[in-house]
Amino acid sequence: MRLALSLLLVLAACSATPADPVALLDGWRDAIGKQKSVRLDVKIDVEGKDPRKQTYAGVVHFSWMGGTPQWDVTAHVENRYRTTDYRSVSVQHDDYLSHSDLTLPPGKEFSSMGLNDAPWVGPLSVELSLAAKEYRPSGVFTGIDRKTVRLVEHDGDRYVFAAGGVPHSGGYTNGDVRLVVEVDDEDRVVRAERSTPSVDGQTERLTAVYSQWGTAPDVLRPPQEVVAKPKDVVAQRR
Repeated sequence: MRLALSLLLVLAACSATPADPVALLDGWRDAIGKQKSVRLDVKIDVEGKDPRKQTYAGVVHFSWMGGTPQWDVTAHVENRYRTTDYRSVSVQHDDYLSHSDLTLPPGKEFSSMGLNDAPWVGPLSVELSLAAKEYRPSGVFTGIDRKTVRLVEHDGDRYVFAAGGVPHSGGYTNGDVRLVVEVDDEDRVVRAERSTPSVDGQTERLTAVYSQWGTAPDVLRPPQEVVAKPKDVVAQRR
C-alpha cells in the first residue's frame, strides 16, 4: 500500500511540473514547418502617439527541399502618412502585384514583377518581403527571449507565455512580451495573440488566425490578359 501511495505521489508531482516553454515553442515551429499550406488572417495594431495598423489575409504554400513558396495575400496598411492597399500573388517564381500606388493600363488588374523591368519594382519587392515576415506563421514567435520565456497559464489547448524582449545591439532589452497560443488536436497553431513594445516605444498587438493547415486552396496565376508589364505601369512617388 505504501509503495502504491508513493508511486501516486511521484506521478502527481510529475504531472504538476510545468511544461518546458522553449520545447513548446520549438514543437509548434516544427509542426508549422511540416505543413504544406495555410490560410491566414493577421492583424497588427501599434497603439500610442503614432498609431499604425496592418491587416493581411490570404493563402500561403510553403517551400520544400529548396522550393519556392507561393502565396496570394491581400493587405491593408495605415499610418499617419498614408493608407496602402495591395494584393500580392506569387506562383512558381513569377510575382504579380495589384497596389494602390500603381496606376495600371485600362483592363489590367495586376503588374508582373521582373526586377529589371522598371525602377519601382525593386523598392516594392523589398516592402513585400518585409511584410511577409509579419504575417508568416513562424513570425508569431519573433521577439520571444528564449532565456526568460515562461509559461504562466495553461488551460487545455490554450497557452500563455511571458518573456523579456530580445536584447538589441545596444545591450538593452526592449520591454516584455506576452504571447497567447491556441492549438488544434494536431498541435498546429490556430490562433495567436502577441503584445510587445514596438521599436519606437509604443505597444504592438498582433492577432493571427490560421486555418486549413495543409489543405488551403491552390494559388492561381492571374490570367495573362489582365497582367500589365512593369514598364507600362505608373508608380506614385513616395
